[in-house]
Formats: sequence, C-alpha cells, structure tokens
Amino acid sequence: MRTSAKRALSLLICLIMLFTVCGTAPLADASERAAAGAVRTFSLEEIWGVTVNLFYRFINLFRGLTEMKLPTPAPLPDRSVPAGEIPLTDPAAPALQAETWRAFELAFTAEKDYADPFSDVTLDLTLIGGGRQYTLPCFWDGGNVWKARVACPAAGTWYYKTVCSDASDAGLHGKTGVIECAEYNGDLDVYIHGFPTTGAGKKYFTYADGTPFFYLGDTHWSLGDETPDMVREISAKRVSQGFTVIQSEPIGEKFDLSDGVTEADLQGLRAYDEKFQIIADAGLTHANAEFFFPSYMEALIEKHGGYSDKTVSGLLNGRLTTARVLSDEAKAYLEKLSRCWVARYGAYPVMWTLGQETDNDFYWSDTSHPGWNALNNPYKLAAEYIEKYDVYSHPLTAHQENAGATAAYGNGAGRTEGLPVYHTGAAPSAFRDVKAHTFYAAQWSPSKTGAYDAGVAKDYWYNSQGKPSINYEGQYCYLWTKNFGARMQGWATYLNGMYGYGWGGQDTWSYLNPYNENENSDDGVDLITAEEKQAATWRDALEYPSSYQTGYMRAFLEDGRWWELIPRFDNKAYFVPESGVYSVCASNEAGTETVLYFYSFTDPSVAQRVNTTEKGGTATGTLGRLKPNAEYAYRWFDPVNGVYGTEGTFRTTVFGTYHLGEKPSGTDWAIRIVPEE
Repeated sequence: MRTSAKRALSLLICLIMLFTVCGTAPLADASERAAAGAVRTFSLEEIWGVTVNLFYRFINLFRGLTEMKLPTPAPLPDRSVPAGEIPLTDPAAPALQAETWRAFELAFTAEKDYADPFSDVTLDLTLIGGGRQYTLPCFWDGGNVWKARVACPAAGTWYYKTVCSDASDAGLHGKTGVIECAEYNGDLDVYIHGFPTTGAGKKYFTYADGTPFFYLGDTHWSLGDETPDMVREISAKRVSQGFTVIQSEPIGEKFDLSDGVTEADLQGLRAYDEKFQIIADAGLTHANAEFFFPSYMEALIEKHGGYSDKTVSGLLNGRLTTARVLSDEAKAYLEKLSRCWVARYGAYPVMWTLGQETDNDFYWSDTSHPGWNALNNPYKLAAEYIEKYDVYSHPLTAHQENAGATAAYGNGAGRTEGLPVYHTGAAPSAFRDVKAHTFYAAQWSPSKTGAYDAGVAKDYWYNSQGKPSINYEGQYCYLWTKNFGARMQGWATYLNGMYGYGWGGQDTWSYLNPYNENENSDDGVDLITAEEKQAATWRDALEYPSSYQTGYMRAFLEDGRWWELIPRFDNKAYFVPESGVYSVCASNEAGTETVLYFYSFTDPSVAQRVNTTEKGGTATGTLGRLKPNAEYAYRWFDPVNGVYGTEGTFRTTVFGTYHLGEKPSGTDWAIRIVPEE
C-alpha cells in the first residue's frame, strides 16, 4: 500500500474513532462523574488532540516507528584474572586496614638513584583477593619514593606484591603485604554501592552493585586555578544541593607534562592530588579530563617524535583528507603519560573525559593544530592506554564539540553502519570504533523559545551504540543563560534519555577565565550583560537558584523510576501539545509512569521575556497510549521551588487518551501520571 493511501486510511479510521470517542468518552474527573446526568463537552483543542493522537498511532504502525530496540553495548573487559599464588608475607608485619572502595596509599622507597625516574623505572602492584588478581600501575612521587593508590572492591583479606622493571632494586621489587578490608561504614552512596560504571549495559550509569546512578554534574574547567579550600567549600555545597559529580579540566594546572614528570612538577601534582581527594571525600564522582588543555597536544607530539610516514584517509568537513599516524615514540610517550594519570587517580571514583571538545577533533582546521584531526586523533590512543591500565574500568568518553558540529552518529559521513540519520548538521563521533569509549558526553543547548530539536536527542538515543549519553555541557548560568535556561536544560536532558546533566555557573565553570565576559549574551528569554558576567564571583555561582533547582529535578525524578523512562520526543501518539505549548515527554514501557515537563511560560517571574502566547503559557495538551477507560493519578510539580502542587485523578477515554487541561500557573511545570491504585 502506498504511503498516501495509508495516510488516507489512517485518517478515515481516526475520524471514525473520534466520533466514537465523542459519543462514549467517560467523565474527566470525580466531580464530573458524581454529577448525575452530566454531559461531557469537548473543546476544539481536545478534539484536535485526540484526532492527532490517534492519527499518529496508526501512522506509527504503518511506518514502523514504534520504539526501536536499542543495541546492547559490548561488555566491559574484566581487568582482573583468576588469583595466582598468594605471595609470602612477613607474619610479624601488621596488616593494613582499609574500607571497601576507599582509596589508600602504599609507599615504597627505591634503594637506587635514577636519573629520570618517570622514564627509567616502572612499578606495578599485584593485588590478590576474593579469588581475583589485579595489576595496578604505581607512580613516582619524588626522590626515591614510588606510590600505589589502591581501592579494594570487596571486603576480606587482600595480599599485594610489587613488580619492578628493575628487579635488582630490592626497595621496589618483590615487596609484599596484607590488607584487611572491611565493608565501608559510612553514608556516602559512591562507597556504599561502589564506583559508577557502564558495565551493566544500560542507557544509564549504575553503581558497581547495579543501583542506578543519577549523574548531576557541576562544571569546573579551571580546576588547576581553584584552591583546595575552594574545592572543599564548593564540594560540600554541591552535595547539599543534590549534585553527584564534579566535571573538571586541568586548566590552570601547576605542572607541565610535556616532557615527563620532574621534581618541578610534583608540587603542582600534589596540589591536584589533594583536590581529587577532597572531591572523593565528599562522595562525589570526578569526571576529569586528562593531562592538559588539548591545545598543547600538537606541541607534545612534535616534541616526542612527531608523526610517522604512515597515513590514514577519510572524509572530514565534506572533503577527502589524509592524516599522518603518530610516530612510535609519540605513542610510547602518550602511553606512559596515560599510565601515570591512571596510577595517580584511578583508585578514586572517577570518569575519564580525555579533554575539552576532543571529539571529534577539537575543531580541527588547516590552521588549528593541523597535524591531528578526527582521523589520527591522539586522544583515541589515550583512551586505549587509559583503559589498559584502569583495573576499575571507570566510564570513559571524549568531551564532544557542540552538537552543531559533532554528535553520536550525526550525518553519518564516512560511516558504514547505515543507521537512520536524525541530525544532519553534525559529523559523527570519532570514537565510535574505540572499544575503550563507553559513553557519549554531548554539548547540547536545546531551544528555550520553541520546540527543541528532537533530532539531536534521537541521535543520542538511537545511534549511541547502546551506550549512555549525557549532556555534558550546555549553556552556563549567567554566562549564556540564566536560571530558567539552566533549569530547563536539565529537564530536557533527562526526559530525552540523556541520563546525565552537566550544570555550570559563572564564575565556577572556569574560575577566573575572562572568556566571553566582554560581550552580552541572549538565550532568547534572558539577556546576560557583560557587566553581570564580570561581576559574578565563584560564591555567587554557589547560590544561583538553578543550582538548587537541578537538585529539585533530581528529587522529583527519584520519586519515580527515572531509569525506566523512554523518551517520546515529538511522537504525538504519546502527547499532542496545544498551540504555543513547549514540552518534553517520557514514559516507561509498561505505561505505569509518564512524566512531562512544560517549559512554555508567560509569568514574568520566570525570565525577562516570555517565550509563547498568553494561552500557550498555561495550556497543555492531550495524552495518548494510556490504558482505555482507566483511572490515573496525576501530581503537578513546581520546578522553581521544588514542591508538589495540585494532584488528583482522571479517567481516560475508550482509546486511552486524556486532555490535561491547564497548568497550575504560567510558569514552567512538571507532572507525573501513574495508574490509580
């Protein structure tokens, strides 16, 4: 049957069903049902909503647009092996005491002096317990001292033994000991449940024990410039507001890793270590970028052998491009650097994000780091090296360029998967074939003044290879948006199946960074002046209302089962918005929980300018795909103040539809709908 004929048939069926609905629809609520002889009157909006809803339901069936089965990502590699022989230990030596998942240090002193400790010696620690054996890299920490940072993933007795590349150094090689590890005895979720992981093969992160992990991040690209006292105060505040993640870049770092680690770098590295420890002690997961800002990568490669004569070719920016592969010397140095970073920070609750906008290639051009691009991207090698040494299999991604440039699959240029294209304006990720890559870190700023671009969201849901996707970077509060925009982005992110949101505020997103401070910005509803940007302090950012409101969003979603919600995008079989209504809809497969967020508003308290018509500010639309003639309960939620509002019940029509009526007010609102018990 041709498409036109299918549509005509669908419309005819819908019209027949519509007349049935109008004649047999039950009363909308208890008060109407109680009114004897009450007659149900349908508004034009309700009639239109039911018609469109049924039409889309049939079109979906004909076109096969029902939910697509998501691919299951490849399982994470088990970085352990069956336990080998228990090393002999000194029975007189006391056992070290530890708690599960909490990092601790072991220090070893070399008996020899080394001219270049970073390059001349490698030290590993073999950890045996629970029937498994792990090999952790150690790091040089000045003088003749090497250290291992360790976190035991299970309670019990653990044994360790060191293996040094210089087996003749008795201070480093063959050192043994016992660790008695007890269950963590505190109230921090990341240690109760274990480090966040993608190992469960879901579209969301879980803790090690399978408990869903709610990713709510606070952005700190200039962590190197922040003092430990700042990090301590910020971490405590963010925990109280409901954040679970600190997102960092090493901008402002007080170390230079372009030529190994020297004594001159250690003071800066130890200060950075202290910040990692503070973040971990607060119970926050640390999504950290590695080494340095990506603009330094080109010089590092040239300093360590440059590029080889081998080449790789492919499409970039619409043209066939050839790039040279890194030299063996450059690869070896990058691996050594990756090993060092994992050794210092891998025993903390972390996620690896590689570097600012390194996917697909840090905005490569013929004049911007011309030596490397998406084809020979050195961060793809760094990903493989980090995964090689990370025994805890922490989630790993590459911070993406803005969604207008790079997405998960985007326009599919140069790819062979043959996937549907939802977002034509962006190139595909450079990391789709990198096995170490386990989630996508998008940079997406959905529209605040109209219907958001569902194509971007669909690309990250359907074409992300079954991996979790998060909105790692949106518009920062009081830099490019204000509280409505920063709040709205979080709701749009989670209800579109991107189960992680990175909030950011001026002046914590990049402390002391004057970037864009001399220009006004406008997100469509709010003007952010240069004067406001320049006046903002990091303590102001701690109190921006949206930093609390994202926590309210988390609390609301955790009242339900957010990880089971499926984004419904612009599929009007599930919800038909009225004219001027902007919304995001998600529901679970069983239809037992539906959540909508309405971001159309006319209340002047929300922003400087309204984003819709007077009617659109309070209107909603028609729900679909509910059980027919069934009782449902609803409860409105105020995302500005974090409190529940009006609640009640309703009965659906014979075709499982229901018109929601008006919002409680002209601000943005969320609503949860569940079957009435």
